[in-house]
Amino acid sequence: MLVKYSESKKQIAMGLLSMVKEFNTIEVVQLVLGRFSKKNRQIYLERRNGTYIGIVMIILEEDCLVIERMAFIANEETVFNENEIIRSLKSIYPDRRIMGSLKTSAIIERFEMGQVNED
Repeated sequence: MLVKYSESKKQIAMGLLSMVKEFNTIEVVQLVLGRFSKKNRQIYLERRNGTYIGIVMIILEEDCLVIERMAFIANEETVFNENEIIRSLKSIYPDRRIMGSLKTSAIIERFEMGQVNED
């Protein structure tokens, strides 16, 4: 279940963001959190069985949303969990096309291929 980021969940978000190898210092993590506190940028935390297992950062455009990054705790970085986040985002933003960034385009492509196979 996706939970929208709020200041009260800052420590959780910082811990999840630290799983991204490019975000290797506390300063970088704080900078990223600041950037994604803007109007057209959102952060969601993935919660499963009472535990936060992942984070997704999105950029909202007029008719689409771009998944900028996804990160998970150890042993939770699975295709199933990636797909669950995408499905949740599709239900939150049904009128927007979901696209990937350079870092997430393969995840989106894999999801879309799976949707074709399910039909």
